[in-house]
Amino acid sequence: MTARWTIDGQSPVYVGPRALRYPWRGVVDLLLVLAVVALMSLSDYALEFFGIPYNSLGGSIISKIHPATYLLAVALGLAVIGNPNPVVYVLGLLGRCLGSALLLVASILMWVFIARNKPGYSASFLIDTLIAASLIVMLFADAGNKARLIVARLVHCIMVVNCMLSIVEGLTGWRLFPFVLGGHEQTWEYRATALLGHPLIGGLVTGVYAVILLTVHEVRGLGERWRWPILLLCMAAMPFIGSRTAFVIVVVTAAAVAGLRVLRFLRGEPIDTRKLLALLVLAPLGVVVLAILFQQGLFDNFIGRFLNDNNSAQTRFRLYDLFDNLNMYDLFVGQSFVVLDTNVRLNGLSEGIENSWAGHLLRYGVVMSVVLWCGVAAWFGDVLRAAGRAGILPLVFVFLVISTTTGISAKSSMLTIPAVLILSLVARVPQEEAARVDNALLSRIGSRFRA
Repeated sequence: MTARWTIDGQSPVYVGPRALRYPWRGVVDLLLVLAVVALMSLSDYALEFFGIPYNSLGGSIISKIHPATYLLAVALGLAVIGNPNPVVYVLGLLGRCLGSALLLVASILMWVFIARNKPGYSASFLIDTLIAASLIVMLFADAGNKARLIVARLVHCIMVVNCMLSIVEGLTGWRLFPFVLGGHEQTWEYRATALLGHPLIGGLVTGVYAVILLTVHEVRGLGERWRWPILLLCMAAMPFIGSRTAFVIVVVTAAAVAGLRVLRFLRGEPIDTRKLLALLVLAPLGVVVLAILFQQGLFDNFIGRFLNDNNSAQTRFRLYDLFDNLNMYDLFVGQSFVVLDTNVRLNGLSEGIENSWAGHLLRYGVVMSVVLWCGVAAWFGDVLRAAGRAGILPLVFVFLVISTTTGISAKSSMLTIPAVLILSLVARVPQEEAARVDNALLSRIGSRFRA
């Protein structure tokens, strides 16, 4: 007979059914929560403000990786170590998150390709832009309702604070963190940065959140009475954030949702009397408020970007002129940094290559770009499978925005934060809800956070 070490009748490396009734993975979920807070509140401008050269020149490779990515990696490492069969667990997790696993492999292959064949290009963007997105999907795969609810409530709070800060920044000109690009503070820029950082990222995240509130029937962690006030707050903040593409998509989505509801009402579908009365009272009031704000000139800058975009729209079409000078070698392997940078300047693309897919193709060639795109497509499939039909519109929104910005061809959170929003607010926990970190010692750390 072999002696066994037990704690309160339970093995320290195995949690029985009694413990699995609590869908909280202790320190793993605690790190996941901290990572979400860091990801959504520490923008690149905030990190630079606190003295971390995240985007600027200088500093070690350690400073070029977002703190949230470190927390995600440690959380996943503990989830593996805390399992009695780590190899089996890892293989099972990769099988359940096959799309994210493919994105990890594609990112590693791209990293090796850049390191060996593309001097002048940095591969560090792969870590925070793509690898972190894969880690998020894997960590949420075994997250229970408790962990998702905590993350969801934090997401709602952060989004409300970010929208309020955006409005304050837009009205007063004050900034929480300086808006610095290329080492120069953009004192002339009216667009708000708030917590999420660059206006394109802020517009994308706010837009995804608004689309979720518009189209998802049950949003985790949010009472129904708060849905429309927060949605209106998002809509009010978006002109101050300044992302035109995101704003137009949200307005079109809102118009489509309103049209469908009116059609259902005309077909005899019952409607909540209180909501109808609120709409009849608040709609005229909203029109009056918008008219007053418009007369005060608060939307002049945002409207001016539609009327005179400083050739921004033409720039997005002009970038395709960069393909005119590609030879066969450049088509398959990508242009060198010096040649591409020169062509970008000669074509007047002051904002860079504002298309993620064109950026990949020009820098890395068709072969490695297709490898990376397959990984990204598989990752989208993972998120869609976890979220179900409710995740279709938010993911389409993400795809459209990253197709009109530098997006995932540079260091950004344009996949990671939307993934957090979709997986925490929309995705449902599988039937086998219990966490798979079967280690009593790890699970007890952070147990005070249980309900």
